[in-house]
Amino acid sequence: MRSREPEQGPESAEDRPGRLPTAQSSFVGRERELAELSGLFARARLINLTGPGGAGKTRLAIEAARRWETTGGHVIFVPLEVIQPRRPVISVLASRMGLRERPDASWRESALAALRARPGLLLFDGAEHCREEVAELASEFLASVPDLRIVLTSRVVLAMPGEVCWAVPPLGCPSVAAGAPEIAASDAVRLFIARASERLPGFSAADVPPHAAGELCRRLGGLPLAIELIAGWVGTLSLREILQQRVALLDYDPPGAQGKLADVLQASYDLLEPGQQRTLRLLSVFTTPFSLADIQAVAALSEQESAGAVRGLVDASWLVVTRGLEQNRFSMVEAIREFATAQLQKAGEAPEARRRHAMHFADVAIQSLGSLDGPDARRWAARLAAAVEDLRAMLQWTLENGEIDLGLEVGAALWRWWLTSGRLSAGRGWLNKFLTAAAERPVRTVEESQRIGQALCAAAVLAVENDDYAEAVRLARRALGIFEPLEPGEGLAVAATVLGSAQRYLGERAAARRSFQTALDVRAAAGNRASLAKAINNMALVELDDGNLDRARELLEQNLVIKRQLGEPHSIAIGLINLAEVLTRDGRWQAAQLSIAEAAGLAVGQPQLTGLVLCSQGHLAARQRNWKQAAGLYQAARAACQESGNTHVAVEAMIGLGRVRYQLGQVEEAAQQLRAAEALAHQIANRQLMAEVAAALAETGDRQAGLLPGNLTSRQAEVLRLLADGLSNKEIAERLYLSRGTVERHLATIYHKLGLGGRVDATRYAVENELTTR
Repeated sequence: MRSREPEQGPESAEDRPGRLPTAQSSFVGRERELAELSGLFARARLINLTGPGGAGKTRLAIEAARRWETTGGHVIFVPLEVIQPRRPVISVLASRMGLRERPDASWRESALAALRARPGLLLFDGAEHCREEVAELASEFLASVPDLRIVLTSRVVLAMPGEVCWAVPPLGCPSVAAGAPEIAASDAVRLFIARASERLPGFSAADVPPHAAGELCRRLGGLPLAIELIAGWVGTLSLREILQQRVALLDYDPPGAQGKLADVLQASYDLLEPGQQRTLRLLSVFTTPFSLADIQAVAALSEQESAGAVRGLVDASWLVVTRGLEQNRFSMVEAIREFATAQLQKAGEAPEARRRHAMHFADVAIQSLGSLDGPDARRWAARLAAAVEDLRAMLQWTLENGEIDLGLEVGAALWRWWLTSGRLSAGRGWLNKFLTAAAERPVRTVEESQRIGQALCAAAVLAVENDDYAEAVRLARRALGIFEPLEPGEGLAVAATVLGSAQRYLGERAAARRSFQTALDVRAAAGNRASLAKAINNMALVELDDGNLDRARELLEQNLVIKRQLGEPHSIAIGLINLAEVLTRDGRWQAAQLSIAEAAGLAVGQPQLTGLVLCSQGHLAARQRNWKQAAGLYQAARAACQESGNTHVAVEAMIGLGRVRYQLGQVEEAAQQLRAAEALAHQIANRQLMAEVAAALAETGDRQAGLLPGNLTSRQAEVLRLLADGLSNKEIAERLYLSRGTVERHLATIYHKLGLGGRVDATRYAVENELTTR
């Protein structure tokens, strides 16, 4: 027998059954998410807001439902997470709907009848606790009531037909480069300030440094619960203390609080399948975003298994997805990563996981060596840049676990990336650690000896590019000592090449020519066209140094033919820049411009090449007497080279800028640039550049060089001149592109040389010896 419609409870806003709960605190931000959910509510009938505990699913779902309700919709809120003791979901739903038990109708029939009479939106909160019951009810109700909508919050996907899974994202955090207004406007910082204000009345955004608040929210990964828990410490600890101790603070469980973050995450973790739990634990070893291929290697899964495990973790918001054109990358917010790391330790899987992580990134590093000099160079450079912290972790693991041979091999492979990415100091530091460790043990095999030789060559290359020419000579000669007794091969050629480069920069042209000739002979005999092209390029530079322009151009054109056949963009760009210099000196300006333009197209995204291109363009503009254009190009070249650590090209740009300033009638500015260039050339012991800057000083009529009172160097005289002009140490440092410490050391030397007591005496001395600009 059909039952009549059940009687409904009261319908006032405050008293009607199933009403949305009254918020105990303000709802902050999430405007973009609310707009997206509003559109989703309009077109989808079954929506599951997924995410781990603490992601803010409930608050967001309630706020979205509240806004939907204001448009005339009818919402019934059904909290499932707090039902104790456990009751059937249909019983809870009936209670929330205000239905009365009747002998002639079941709760299910009564609920369906009520929903048919007034369809609306059912919001089941915490559906993971009763997922089978919820899935069964949702399927039946949606089939029976066409206008009904069901929204769930759940830590897991229910895997129902028609289920739209909407992963709740972390709150938006400000970028590292964000300014104060952008930081204050970010959702994560707004939530932190709001909860801190509730904790400490009178507290406002003005009470915290914006960048510190932004850093704290970034470290918490924008996880709402983590931010709210941390905000509770405002008034007890300073923001700096909170930032430093955030991991320990999140583990504190004050009376009356909603629990430790770890406990909330544990409840979500327990709902994952065992395979997903294992994958999550293993993925905690990554410190930077990782790809599906990275997951396969570290978790020892097939491609299909990795994709399946990751899908579940993404659906439940354990992983954050960064979408790309070719591949997506995944990451964890810090609080979740800390939790997963603790689970990894508890499971006893950490040693093996970290070993697999290290071996995987060692393979990546070794594979990159050949690729960074080929047509796929940009993709590989981006790959390594994205994994910079994982590479550092790999190198640290390798060192700590005594895998010295692997460390030497990886270091010898990464030199090109360290160079092109401007990480010269980091690369030299790691190579030095592994070479030092290798020196403390006996060398047993030829293979071990060659591995050391290759690492020495890599360290020597970085030393040259870091302008440490004497150290480069020492390292290269050690490498030669290893390779010379062996059959002539590429190891010998590389050692001779880097030795020749250092000798050339030291002004030892004859020695450099001999070293380059050795490399050329070895590579010509081996028939390796790529290596031969590099040897030809180096010989061309020696010819250019000696003024043999026709021979230099012939060699460089021969070099480019080979490089174009090989399709190596970085090498082609270097060859084009070198050829442009020859063409510029030879007055073939149109040809030089075409060569530079092609090199510029290949230099995009590579700071070192960009500096070279700009400097080359500056040379061409100066030769054509386009002084203003040349000045702008040289300034840009100096900035690019300083950013990438390419000091010798920076000096070259500064010399060019000094000459151009002189031509523009800016005599004092010209002298300042040239003196700064002179100091840098001396600092890096580049005799070739020392001679060039001396010639430029003579050309511009700077009579101070070599004729300074008190045996001062030109740099010391410049520091004294600026001091006498009233500049502070900080202002002098900025004017001369020095650190404040360097300025202070110069002043100490000046005072000692001249027997002066301080700034007042120094100013008087400068005036008496006509060293001021006033």
